[in-house]
Amino acid sequence: MNNFAPIALFTYNRLDHTKKTIEALAKNKNALKSSLFIFSDGAKTESDIPLIEKLHNYLNTVTGFKDVKLIISDTNKGLAQSIIEGVTSIFKNHNEVIVLEDDLVTTPGFITFMNNALQFYNPNKIWSIAGYTPPIKLETDYSFDSYLAPRNCSWGWATWKKNWLNTDWDINDFKSFIESKEKQILFNVGGNDLTTMLLKQQQKVINSWSIRFNYGGFKAQKPSVYPSKSLVNNIGIDGSGTHMKKTSRYNSELENVSELNYNFCPDNLSNPIIQSRFKRFYDTSLQRKLINWFKIKLAKYTLT
Repeated sequence: MNNFAPIALFTYNRLDHTKKTIEALAKNKNALKSSLFIFSDGAKTESDIPLIEKLHNYLNTVTGFKDVKLIISDTNKGLAQSIIEGVTSIFKNHNEVIVLEDDLVTTPGFITFMNNALQFYNPNKIWSIAGYTPPIKLETDYSFDSYLAPRNCSWGWATWKKNWLNTDWDINDFKSFIESKEKQILFNVGGNDLTTMLLKQQQKVINSWSIRFNYGGFKAQKPSVYPSKSLVNNIGIDGSGTHMKKTSRYNSELENVSELNYNFCPDNLSNPIIQSRFKRFYDTSLQRKLINWFKIKLAKYTLT
């Protein structure tokens, strides 16, 4: 492989997490063939300024890649806007991108898997490539190193220019979606939390690039590709982040081999057992499901 996809890393103020993320990434065999773009968001509060300055001092010393470019924001954009604008800027000169946040430790085979998957799959059939996979049990006779799921992954992922630029970040058809029970059922095949997250996004309760990108894949009817064993460990769910509480629920078995001839599944292979287990992992509790049902019902009346 001659052309390796650029890697975009999004950081804020967590120096220790960022160091671990970059050090693990640099241990990948093909790190020296990969360009690294580091996007550093501006301070949200004055107390964050010293932390960000320490982070910048470190980021200016990063080596171990083909080249490193540091893009510093003078203002606080927040994660969603930072990723949307940052990834879009990379697509001005590239057709693929690999994306990481500052709390994702990758295995030595991460870069190889992502690039090989980007070459093997076609953006006309597949929406994105995941680096993380949830701790679901695959059948013992499942022979592929990847599987398909109707949900994108935000913990180490890759996609193509075509799919990213075709995403409607404003969700202009949301009204027709929230009024259609059939569309919601289909969307929730990837987990019954998806419709509620999209609703919260439109109500500005959350600000997520991922749920909007996920909805884009749903509308395009393109699944995402997941590795059979995870290539990413999220060290940010230790209570230090702003989006997730401390939990061990997402811990997954890691694939620590640096070089593999990956046996990718076909782009039309929908495994019903894997799909069912995948959905069950992301499905909410019955109590939360009832609460979400009420919120969606209320939203229909609010929008009409």
